[in-house]
Amino acid sequence: MSVAFKTISALAICVLLFLPLYGAQSVNKTVKTGIILNARSFTAACNDEFYVTAAGRKFKLSKGMVNISAAGDNSVMMEKYKIPLPLKIESSKGIVFANGNAYRGYFTVVKAGKKINVINVLDIEDYIKGVLPKEAGPDWPLEALKAQAVISRTYTAANLGRHAADGFDMCNTTHCQVYGGAGAESLSCNKAVAETYGEVVTYEGKFAQTVFHANCGGHTEDPKYVWGWTQATPEYLKGVKCGYCGGDTHFRWEKTLDESFIREKLSAYKIGKIKSIKVKGVTPAGSAKEIQIVHSKGTFTMNAYKFRTAVDAWQIKSTTFDGIKKDGDKFTFKGRGWGHKVGLCQWGAKGMAEKGKKYKYILEYYYPKTKIEKIEYNNK
Repeated sequence: MSVAFKTISALAICVLLFLPLYGAQSVNKTVKTGIILNARSFTAACNDEFYVTAAGRKFKLSKGMVNISAAGDNSVMMEKYKIPLPLKIESSKGIVFANGNAYRGYFTVVKAGKKINVINVLDIEDYIKGVLPKEAGPDWPLEALKAQAVISRTYTAANLGRHAADGFDMCNTTHCQVYGGAGAESLSCNKAVAETYGEVVTYEGKFAQTVFHANCGGHTEDPKYVWGWTQATPEYLKGVKCGYCGGDTHFRWEKTLDESFIREKLSAYKIGKIKSIKVKGVTPAGSAKEIQIVHSKGTFTMNAYKFRTAVDAWQIKSTTFDGIKKDGDKFTFKGRGWGHKVGLCQWGAKGMAEKGKKYKYILEYYYPKTKIEKIEYNNK
């Protein structure tokens, strides 16, 4: 997968758990990110001297690598030594390695049943440096990267504590944001983070829900058609016309799937052999509202977004269909865009930046009526 296509990784195809919005004022300076979860062991390393702290004692280790494994109780084996949990691993130079990947900040290792979790604790700004290259192409225009930096920072600040029950704030997968650590950083992305230091998107004094997707196919979508919202949609998420994302190869797409594959994916709905698949109702943005399936046992209708994610969101790239045709036991889907289409269109932001638009303009365009404010970090 090319770097550009990593843009769908974090928030583009997963169904987000929307949390209550909080006032955009002061937030913790650090973020705890779960990087290795439910593991039996991992390797910690450093290019310089590093330190392990446990039970109030601090041990100095020479540069190199050490294996740490769960001992089955509230402790770990570090080579031949048994050490109680939790433990802290840090370097005097600020870079430590876990399973060969470099990270800023330090690690804490905690009990996870009979296994262990490794948590990377670092400044939010340094965390965003490890997120941005995973969510946008480092070769993209600086203004597009700056827009992505602001919305990724906003999402982080608004969701601190999302995994509090597990002892950390954010995971490093698509459930939260994909995070690659210091090893994923690039000069262009770090520049975008530095030039937007502390900036977040707010709406009526609170953090905005800065959802985004890869390509809207020409118009972003109202979330009520995607996630079935019953509450009123905030004005800034209602959807806007986008004429900037046509340069992406996935602006238009086509995919042929076997009837048996689709039926297997929809097995929970007890559908018989599929005779036809049709769009039922279209949103103002041009997306399908529902999908009607005529099969050997009757007719079944479901939300179009749920149909897409149930079948395969990587192959059926959006719910903006230009056609669904049946040929024997195969169905060919043609459509536009990639992702849920709510919020910022990443390829649209790239296209706008290429035409000279600044990041603040881009954010105002995709999130109308919002503001860019600067948060204050506290030292908790």
